[in-house]
Amino acid sequence: MDRLMRHGRNLALAGAAAALALGTTACSSGDGGAAFRANVALSQPDQVMDALPSPAALPSGWRLAPGAKPPKVIEQAEASSDCRKKLSISCSGIQLGGTVRYEMASNTDNDIRFTLLTFDTTEHAGPVFEAMVTSLEKDDSKARRITLKAAAEQSQGFERPAESSDAPSGTVASVMAMRVGTVVALIELDEDERDHKTLQQFTALEVERIKKVQQGTNPNA
Repeated sequence: MDRLMRHGRNLALAGAAAALALGTTACSSGDGGAAFRANVALSQPDQVMDALPSPAALPSGWRLAPGAKPPKVIEQAEASSDCRKKLSISCSGIQLGGTVRYEMASNTDNDIRFTLLTFDTTEHAGPVFEAMVTSLEKDDSKARRITLKAAAEQSQGFERPAESSDAPSGTVASVMAMRVGTVVALIELDEDERDHKTLQQFTALEVERIKKVQQGTNPNA
């Protein structure tokens, strides 16, 4: 499995950071005000590192898995190759990729994975988001669209039954794909509540970090 796109154990996500076209709803940013600069391109590795959730930023109970790699930046050539291969589109304007995986300390079967793809313009980021959504929907017949709040220009969530025999009763696997300005983000959660409280929490965290980096501020401050 390639380093850029690591699909969840419970959600079959064809390829890596998939494609979102077919009727995905665009939603306006609900916060950030004039300081949010959607056209800012995250073209430097340290910007991508800052946009990915750091271990210190995680909610209580989550941690970097023992032996797991810390947040990692994927260079332009590899990110572009993976994006084109996985989504079957040109992925024009791609700058960098980034990925990190965390686990719940009390339930190490429950992983959450973050993937970022950064672009030079919003016009180039949009088709990749759309391709990602399409891929998520096309490649898992059990995936069902869900509606969650996300302060992003475009977003779409999905859920499907959790397949782990050890998963608590009533949990589901869930995914959120979104576009925040020039950044396309994918969040994959192995076990989520029916009301998607955990996915919603991490979605808000990721959007806030991306926007702060686009504003030129430190998301860990």
